[in-house]
Amino acid sequence: MQALFGERLALGLLVLVSLAVSCGGDEDQGPTAGDYFTQLQRVSETAQIQERGLQTSLRSRLSDAELPEDRMDVLLVYVDQSAALYQDVVDAIRELHPPDELAAAQDAYREAWQNQVNLFANVRDGGFSDVGGLSDALASPAFEDAEAETEARCDELQSAVQRTGSGVDLVCDGRPD
Repeated sequence: MQALFGERLALGLLVLVSLAVSCGGDEDQGPTAGDYFTQLQRVSETAQIQERGLQTSLRSRLSDAELPEDRMDVLLVYVDQSAALYQDVVDAIRELHPPDELAAAQDAYREAWQNQVNLFANVRDGGFSDVGGLSDALASPAFEDAEAETEARCDELQSAVQRTGSGVDLVCDGRPD
């Protein structure tokens, strides 16, 4: 089951990065503004979908884990996969070339995702040896604050995108379309 989930995550991350860098545009001119908005929407939507998948898998796998060492393994896999996902999101956003009027909002959105990368990397590298300590670290307010910050920066980018007249939806609240 873990291998299947890892393969799905890897495929999803590949799609995320590929969409961010390969959508349309004249090869010599780079992507057009419309392509930028499509790419941004796909990166944001895919990130939300992958994040929900990780959280759903975590809940399911934790409920199936009976021994403390199994729960520890589940949490460590979640931490590793979350750090990798968030880094891929940061990389995909970095590959986008926004119109000048969106650059600051996009940078803030990317930085919010980077903060989540940093939190998960700190936990991953924290050397936790027991489920309680790792669970407590993941339940710290810093994670909830980082998630709220990412959503707020997404909302700000969404507002800036709408001011350009684009109708894309960045799915900042995490809901599927």
